[in-house]
Amino acid sequence: MTSAASRLARLADGYVVTQLLWVAAELRIADALADGPRSAKELATQVGADPDVLRRVLRGLAAEEVLDDLPGDRFGLTATGELLRDGVEGSQRGAVLARGGLYYGALAGLLDAVRDGGVPFELVHGRTFFQHLDIHPAESARFQSSMAVRAAREAAAVVEAYDFRRFRTLVDVGGGTGVLLAEILRAAPPVSGVLFDRPEVVRGSQLPHVGGDFFAEVPAGAEAYVLSRVIHDWPGAEAVAILRTVRRAIPDSGTLLLVEAVLPARASDDPAAVRMDVHMLTLLGGQERTADEFAALLAAAGFRLDRVMPTGPRSGVHVLVARPAEVPRHSDRPRSRAASGGES
Repeated sequence: MTSAASRLARLADGYVVTQLLWVAAELRIADALADGPRSAKELATQVGADPDVLRRVLRGLAAEEVLDDLPGDRFGLTATGELLRDGVEGSQRGAVLARGGLYYGALAGLLDAVRDGGVPFELVHGRTFFQHLDIHPAESARFQSSMAVRAAREAAAVVEAYDFRRFRTLVDVGGGTGVLLAEILRAAPPVSGVLFDRPEVVRGSQLPHVGGDFFAEVPAGAEAYVLSRVIHDWPGAEAVAILRTVRRAIPDSGTLLLVEAVLPARASDDPAAVRMDVHMLTLLGGQERTADEFAALLAAAGFRLDRVMPTGPRSGVHVLVARPAEVPRHSDRPRSRAASGGES
């Protein structure tokens, strides 16, 4: 088989790999192997599985270098497999659980969406993604857990790249559980911050918070407004509507910061951003955007995009700095030298 044919065959088997990883995450195989290699039979007893079926799954994971296939029918963790453990740095267990469970079935609607339009998740389930989470609390909890891990990684990169100490007041719009806001307040003690999201999301938060609907109104008068991974959830009209709500609230001297992936000119330049765009297409009907597309969205809402700042090679996001369109441009100095590469 030629190398091109082999690659295509491997790509076509991606559905198998996703489910192998999902089974391993569900059964906590990596946690069971944390103290050292085990036989398939020992693992089956520990995790509650059929030993013969589990052995074949374990070999499938070994073929993908997630596990080590050792003599004596034993299996151990590789560096990749370690990331399926809970609580380790860089853990991806939550992401695997979301992709193998909640996301996986939605792709059955992709062909119909490509042909006729619509959102694959909604075509399969008959409801929006967030409506589905509202009536499936266990899936919602897993999704939020997955997002929290990613948010923590991105938040650290954002505060390293951008100096928030220039502000006295800040609103984190659509900030979820407040992972980014907490990191901003830790890194920039002079800032007084408010977490804004749906009432049921912010209820019980230890951070200063306000519940509401960002299509209607957000807290007014802060020097800065941050929207992290919010705009990519929405198609154009809704994205502009959210930004216009912020424009009504922000002073003419204020700063708007969007934390988002930025699509490259060529897909091969940032495959992770392109894959995230397909996630948005599949689940929400939202999209990742190029810098020019963000500039157009912002202009439609009364903002001017001043700068696009990278946040580091592994974070996957940029900080897009914008201001009300009537305000003269001011300079922004990146906090770290690594983030001073200029506009993307």
